[in-house]
Amino acid sequence: MNRIMQFNLTDIMPEQEAVLRNQGIPEGTYIQNRICTLLAKARDVFAASAQPVGTLLELSIKECETIFNGEGKNAKDIPVERILTQADNLALFALTMGSEVSEIIGELFKDNEFALGSMLDAVASLAADKAVEVYETYYFDDLSKRDLATPETCVLSYSPGYCGWHISGQKQLFHYLEPEKIGISLNDSFLMTPLKSVTGLLVAGKKEIHLFNEGAYDFCNLCKDRTCQERMQRLLT
Repeated sequence: MNRIMQFNLTDIMPEQEAVLRNQGIPEGTYIQNRICTLLAKARDVFAASAQPVGTLLELSIKECETIFNGEGKNAKDIPVERILTQADNLALFALTMGSEVSEIIGELFKDNEFALGSMLDAVASLAADKAVEVYETYYFDDLSKRDLATPETCVLSYSPGYCGWHISGQKQLFHYLEPEKIGISLNDSFLMTPLKSVTGLLVAGKKEIHLFNEGAYDFCNLCKDRTCQERMQRLLT
C-alpha cells in the first residue's frame, strides 16, 4: 500500500549558503543587501506557495528490476543495477513541491522578473532535493523500527535519468507507484508536471554497495552534477 507523506517546510527549506552556491556565488563572497533581500523574498514566496507531499511504496527486488529495466534503454554495465540487486530493502518514491510554486516561477520569468524567478527556482529545486534526504532518513527509521536495519545500513536514492538509468524508466515507475494520486503527471517525453518533482528508488543496504568508481562509465562524461561524489564522500566519513 502506498504511504502518503506531508513534508514540514522547516525540514526542507534550503540554507542561504546552498541557494547562493546554486546561483554561482561561492561561499565567503560578500553578499550585497539586495541579494539578501531577494533571497529572503524567494524563501517567503516558497513558504507561502509550496505544498510538499510524497508517496512511497515498498517492493521486492524482482519487482524493482522490472521497473528498472523499463523499456530496455538503460546504458550497459551501470552501477544502479548492481546496487539494487545487493539491497536489503527497496521502495519507490515520488514527491513534489506542488503546482503553485512552479506556476509562480513560470509567471516571474514571463514577466521578466528574472532575478526573483531564478532565486525562487533555486529555492524550490533545493527544497525538493532536501525532501529526498528527508525520505531517506524516514525510510531508514521505518526499517529500524521493524528491525530491518542495522547501524551499517544506509539508504540512498536513485532516479531515472541519472547514472545510466534511462529516463524512460519513469513509465514503469508511474505504473507501479501512481504518483498521480499526489498530483504528479508524466508526459510522452517522460517529463513530470509539476516541474519541481522527484521520483526514484530508495535503496537500503550496507554502505559499501553504494560505492563505485565515479568517472569509470561512459555516461559519467555527460553528467553535469556529479552529486555522486559528495554522496559517496559522506559514506566514507
